[in-house]
Amino acid sequence: MLSGVSSAIAALRLRLRRPEILIIAHGDVDGVISAVIAARALGDDPTFLFSGPRSVHRTLATIPPGSGRIVLVDIGVNANRLDELERQLGRLRESGWSVTWIDHHQWPDGAVERLSKYADRVVVRPAPSAARVVLDELGGDGYARELVKIADDADTATYRTELARMYRPLTRIRSRREYLLRSLLEGRLNDPKIAEWGTESMDTEKRAVEEALARAEVRVTKSGRKYALIDLRPRGGPGSAVAKKMAAEHGVSFSLVIYTCGRFSLYAGAEKDINLRPICEEADGGGHPYACGGRIRLPLHKRVLCRLLGRRYTPREIGELVRKVEERF
Repeated sequence: MLSGVSSAIAALRLRLRRPEILIIAHGDVDGVISAVIAARALGDDPTFLFSGPRSVHRTLATIPPGSGRIVLVDIGVNANRLDELERQLGRLRESGWSVTWIDHHQWPDGAVERLSKYADRVVVRPAPSAARVVLDELGGDGYARELVKIADDADTATYRTELARMYRPLTRIRSRREYLLRSLLEGRLNDPKIAEWGTESMDTEKRAVEEALARAEVRVTKSGRKYALIDLRPRGGPGSAVAKKMAAEHGVSFSLVIYTCGRFSLYAGAEKDINLRPICEEADGGGHPYACGGRIRLPLHKRVLCRLLGRRYTPREIGELVRKVEERF
């Protein structure tokens, strides 16, 4: 119900504003930076929307008929959404929109060809970040190249730079993500508010990582791989940071992070060439071979129990996910 209301509000706003340029981006650091580089390259005053591979078909459905330009950046495609994406892109193109889609994720076989029939331009190729592909395709100045370095650092989960570490928690809160977007558009990599929020968030994250590490389990898969099971229920937390620590301290091949009863992610650890993506795709998710996420489908009564009981209650579906991971790897 809430998602339906949100979609209706988004559609109304778009109808009222009637943007000439609409940029749709993933909501992480790479997505924000990709949107900034695209906006600076295209000029004018674009409208921004944030979406992801599981929801982009619904985001496209909120866009009314028009004659402007839609640019999607850093958003992959799930195989089970292709039919709906074709319908929505076809509708938009027929109404007058031109569509450009730029990404660096691995797309399902044939997906680029199918969606290219309804878009003016679809560019999908491997790169450390989508921002790097956006820069190559749309162009940019020295400032854009500096932004790409931050996006590369964040999207490969290297986090060597303070700015990448600072931006990551800001993107999880809508108001702060939008503030970050506007600041970067105006050329302010590190204004006082970003520095304040970022420092505060990094301190909070450090404590959360230490607490999660104390609870994390080192387990072994059917083939003998060592992996980490990290349970961050009920509210989630810095899963990728915990996974990185588990790889460094325990040499695990990968980590399975249970963020909530309905959401999980897999992160590569010591075994860098492992392909984790198929498990995520089977769970209506996607991402990279080395970092991806998916959904855990639960009936309403189990979602309520999860919310009320937190880690004291583990639904059967989570156990099934753990078994699948252990058997597959």
